[in-house]
Amino acid sequence: MLGRGSLDVKRLEMLREVGRKGSFAAAAANLSYTPSAVSQQMSNLQRDVGTTLFERSSRGVRLTEAGRALAVHAEEVLAHVAAAEADLRAIAGLRGGRFRFGSFTSATAVFGARAFETFRSRHPEVELRFADGEPYESAVALSKRELDLALVFGFDHWPAWVDYSGIGVCAPGELELVPLFDDPFLLICPRDHPLARPDRLSLEHLEGQRIIGGPPWAEGLRGVCERAGVQARFDLSHRATGFEAYQSLVAAGGGLTFMPRLALGWLREELVARPVPGAPVRQVSAATPAAAGQSATVAAQLEIVAELVAELLAGERGRPGGLTPPAPSAAARLVA
Repeated sequence: MLGRGSLDVKRLEMLREVGRKGSFAAAAANLSYTPSAVSQQMSNLQRDVGTTLFERSSRGVRLTEAGRALAVHAEEVLAHVAAAEADLRAIAGLRGGRFRFGSFTSATAVFGARAFETFRSRHPEVELRFADGEPYESAVALSKRELDLALVFGFDHWPAWVDYSGIGVCAPGELELVPLFDDPFLLICPRDHPLARPDRLSLEHLEGQRIIGGPPWAEGLRGVCERAGVQARFDLSHRATGFEAYQSLVAAGGGLTFMPRLALGWLREELVARPVPGAPVRQVSAATPAAAGQSATVAAQLEIVAELVAELLAGERGRPGGLTPPAPSAAARLVA
């Protein structure tokens, strides 16, 4: 028989993090505990359940079959607890509780950080957490109720919940999207390149050009070019964590690339950005867990985001290759 408190929420959360991170120390760092506290609690849990939950190896700690089985139940329990906490935060309004906000790097730089700090200044009693990552990483966190709201992007051919290997990281329908704006990709080339000079570019100008990039935008552009009969030379062998790497390859003579308008704050001085009709466009949205109900904190942050996006779009009005409002058909788009 299990002892009282054997499977309390704190222990289940620790077990889940140990399984994810592969070590007590990493789990402790993620949960803001000391490694010794996590180790002690996991030893007590293992003793109370009467079976081995962990195996130590040279690579760290991994769950046994029993540990993995318990971790599956822990995920379900913690999801229910998170949902209950969300309901209570909604009842409490903005006089306490916590709010967990996610974003991706270029959005964070342009308006996400301002949105986060504006929320802090308006609602100082709410405990805040912020996580910057790729959209598919935020999608996982949203589906597990580890984030309440996140700025994400997707493409017509590549939604936000698909990682850059083309694998869906959560089930379709687990996220609800509020479209914010469309973010077009622009051609990036050296200032002395022939394509830096024409007044207007078209897809035909890419004929014979070497385009370097990676998923998800490069596959979309390749498909557009193929349908238009444009034979650009696509090199999709590159993988980078940021557009700075692609810029460096362009500056070194490796070819041309594309970057979204939102990320042009990092454009190198020796490169230029040129709009190309038909180039990829990513749809930037605010994402929440589907069917979670809109808490007061989420509603407040959505209001702030809407204010900042309106200001951003006003500054982009009339700019070639600038940010644009979402298409009317996207007004109630759901991930599905």
